[in-house]
Amino acid sequence: MRGCGWMVGLLAAGILLADVPADGARAARDSGDSATLRQEIVRARQNGGFDGQLRTALLNLWLCETLYAVQDTKGIRLAAEAGVAAAEQAVKLRPDSSEAHRLLGDLLGQLIPHVFAGGMRYGPRSTREIEKALQLDARNAEAHIARATSYFFTPSAFGGSKEKAMEHLRHAIELDPRSDTAHLWLAQVYADLKQRDRAAAELEEARRLNPNRGYTRYLISQIGGRP
Repeated sequence: MRGCGWMVGLLAAGILLADVPADGARAARDSGDSATLRQEIVRARQNGGFDGQLRTALLNLWLCETLYAVQDTKGIRLAAEAGVAAAEQAVKLRPDSSEAHRLLGDLLGQLIPHVFAGGMRYGPRSTREIEKALQLDARNAEAHIARATSYFFTPSAFGGSKEKAMEHLRHAIELDPRSDTAHLWLAQVYADLKQRDRAAAELEEARRLNPNRGYTRYLISQIGGRP
């Protein structure tokens, strides 16, 4: 999954977002409950301030993940576009927020496979936003994951690198050992390198960290591993 779906923990400038969506939103992402996520998005939009915009962007990113599992490409595009709009507002309201830039870069990345000439239109900007997020906070684990996905999907002729992707993912795990998302991405990198045993091990670790996440089960069905 290019971005939407891939994705997501939560360090915002000044607040720990991982504690904010402790309601049903994360559980909805994990169970693939797009209806509940859409309801949460409507609630988040009622707050036009920074926190509301940041949450709206995050929830749209999570919505992308649930829609990816059912191959709803139109829904992914619409969620990514809505998330980009919210993240752009968050960046305007707080330009020094690492997480706002990370979400903007991640969501732009989600758009790439779903729009015409997406790589040329959104790839460079996505990378700039993610690198800005890392400049603002080098300990933002989610930004390292986002940078890894960019390295993973970008062709080597244009700066892509599986090795650099793995470096960022391993660093993300050092920063946040609870991040099942980082392990899910490592599994995909290993699978792409035809290292199936390592990919399966990463999937098992992701499932240990978060046994309820539907996207993990989806990847196991695609890559292989214990059902």
